[in-house]
Amino acid sequence: MKKIDMRFDVDCAKNMIGKEFVKYRCDRFDFTNSVTQIVGIYVGNKTYSLTNIQDTVDYYGTEDEISVYRFLETSTDTIRSAFADVEQVDTPVNSKIERIRFVNERQTITEQGKITYDVQLTRAVIFCFNDREISFEKDVVPFSEEIIIRRGYDLVDTVTGTDAFYEGWPSGAEPKCVREVIEIS
Repeated sequence: MKKIDMRFDVDCAKNMIGKEFVKYRCDRFDFTNSVTQIVGIYVGNKTYSLTNIQDTVDYYGTEDEISVYRFLETSTDTIRSAFADVEQVDTPVNSKIERIRFVNERQTITEQGKITYDVQLTRAVIFCFNDREISFEKDVVPFSEEIIIRRGYDLVDTVTGTDAFYEGWPSGAEPKCVREVIEIS
């Protein structure tokens, strides 16, 4: 069985609780609520990069370019658009983080009664404040480098469903996708 773990480190989030989410920085979006490859997140005096960038990984038996979602502490100068001559914009938040929710998935493939692949990944991270939430979701298309940004309430209910994972498997492969929401407060 092949195990792959691409979940975010929840320990990183524990240090953010109670701190001010100052702003996020990304490419401007006019027609969609998604950006490509990177969002800068500024919490307190620290900078974090939320990236969804293609990397060569074992994608269910095939080495392929699949977008890998990562959340890391970084420096401000690494928050740059993936596109030339694109000016990023700052969206002020200026609110204290009360909770952070991670929407994780466990994707398994079973063949002839045995699990052959066990993949865990983070689908979305949701920052919860007193009066609103902001979510950053990895697109469900495996090679897509898009990060979907939503603002509002009860955003865990807006995360894209798991239906796409079940499509296109060869005969004999049994896909299963289970979601888990981990809340840090």
